[in-house]
Amino acid sequence: MIPVEGATELRRLRYLGRGERTGRRRPRQNADSWQTVPRRRPRQWYYRPWSVVFLLFFVLGPFGLPLLWKSAGFSRGSKIVLTVAVMACSALPIETVPVAVRVAMEQIGLVGAPMTVGISS
Repeated sequence: MIPVEGATELRRLRYLGRGERTGRRRPRQNADSWQTVPRRRPRQWYYRPWSVVFLLFFVLGPFGLPLLWKSAGFSRGSKIVLTVAVMACSALPIETVPVAVRVAMEQIGLVGAPMTVGISS
């Protein structure tokens, strides 16, 4: 069993050697002070830029805007542009659905027909 001081020294040497093997630059340190560098957690899939764009335009629509504004993968300008684009794409169906319903009702002949509602008990 390695004594505690030896185990700490072994971990420090492994840490210092890690940068040389992977080709990454290691942080500058004193030989006396050794501290671990916290690892960055990978971004969740729903914060990645292409995932956010897919969710905005094909799944969530305007309900995905809070996700867009919380995501760090976009600049402020691109967030504004995407917000305007999503709102325009969401307003288009809201405007065209009543027109399509009116045209369908005219073709069927229900526009001038009286509505009869019968309640039977």
